[in-house]
Amino acid sequence: MSLKYFRVSKLKMLTCLLVTISLLVLFTGGCSQPGIAPSQQNGETGSELEQQYQPQEFNLCHFMPPMHPLHSNVLVPWAEEIEQKTDGRVKIYVYPANELAAADKNYDATLSGVIDIGLVLPAYTPGMFPLTTILEFPFMFDSPLQANLTAWDLVNEIPAIREVEYKDVELLWWGTTDLGHFLMKEPIYTVEDLRGRKVRSPSTVGNDVLAALEATPVSLPVSDTYDAIERSVVEGTLLPISTLISFNLADVVDHVLVMNMYATPLHMVMNKDSWGKISPDDQQLIKELLEDFPQTIGEQYVKEDQAGYARAEEAGIVVNTPSAEALQAFKDKVEPLVTKWLDDIDKDGLPGWEVYERAKSIAEQYK
Repeated sequence: MSLKYFRVSKLKMLTCLLVTISLLVLFTGGCSQPGIAPSQQNGETGSELEQQYQPQEFNLCHFMPPMHPLHSNVLVPWAEEIEQKTDGRVKIYVYPANELAAADKNYDATLSGVIDIGLVLPAYTPGMFPLTTILEFPFMFDSPLQANLTAWDLVNEIPAIREVEYKDVELLWWGTTDLGHFLMKEPIYTVEDLRGRKVRSPSTVGNDVLAALEATPVSLPVSDTYDAIERSVVEGTLLPISTLISFNLADVVDHVLVMNMYATPLHMVMNKDSWGKISPDDQQLIKELLEDFPQTIGEQYVKEDQAGYARAEEAGIVVNTPSAEALQAFKDKVEPLVTKWLDDIDKDGLPGWEVYERAKSIAEQYK
C-alpha cells in the first residue's frame, strides 16, 4: 500500500469520525427542551415535582390579644391543620397582639415581606380599600354569620375586588368582625342623646356616621379603647358587645345600646413571594381549608356575641334596644352618607354601586 493511499484513507476516517461526533452532539442537544426541568423531560408527574419545593415556615401577625377566641379557636387550629395535612411542608406560626407589626403597618409589612401573612382591619389604612369598606356601611347586616357568608360570596363573585384592591398580595380570606353597637359610660337611647358626646370611632366610615349623628368622633385603635374610656378621653365607643370580654371593656362600660350598626371588614393577606414558595398542591390544600372560614368565623363571632351579653349581665351593664321609631331616626340620619360614599367610589372608576347592591342582595339570602 502506498504512503499516499494511507494518508487519504486516514483523512477520510478522521472526517467520518468528526461528522459522527457532530451528529451525536446535535441529536442529544435537540432532545433537551429549554426551560423544562430534567424531571419533566423524564416524564415525571406534578406530584413528583413536589419534591422540588422545600419545607417552609411562615409567620402570621394579627391585632387581637392572645385571649381572643379567633386566635385560639380559629387561627391556631387552622395553622396546626395545615402543618398536619402538608406533612410538615408548610408551618405557620401565629403572633397575636401586633407582636410583629403594628395594626396600621400590618398590610405594608405583609406587602414588603417583613411578615408573611397579615390579618388586620382595612380601616387601619384608610383610602386603600374603598370596595372593601362597603362591608362597613351602616345597617347592612343582622348577624356576624350573615356578614361573613355574604362577604365571601361577594369577593368570589365580583373580580374587581381582588383585581383592584388585592392585586399585590394573595388574598386568603375576606370577611368581617361581629356587629357594632354603642358601648357607653352614660346611657343613650336616641339620636338626640348622642349630640356632642365624644365617641371612639373605628374608621373613617365611623367618623362620618358619628358626625352625622352629631357626636364627636375620636379615631383610636381598638387596643387603645380601654384606656381612652377609663381616662375620659372618650365617653364610649362603637364596638361589638364581645369586646366586653376580649378587650376587657366590661371594666369601663356601663351601658350598651344594641344597634347592629355595622360590621368591621377583616382581611387575611399573604406576601406573594411567600405564597410562591408553596407548591401548587399545597396551595390548593390551604385554599380548601380556607373555604370553611366564613362559616367558622361567623359562628365563632355569634358565640362571642352571646358571651358578650352574658358578660354584660354578670357585670351589671345595662343593655337597651332602641324603639322602632328611634332606630328609624338613626337610619334616616346616615342614609344620605351611603349615597355620597358610593357616588364617590364610582367617580373613581370603581363599581361601588354594583358591589353595594350585590352585597345587599346576598345578605338578604342569608338573613
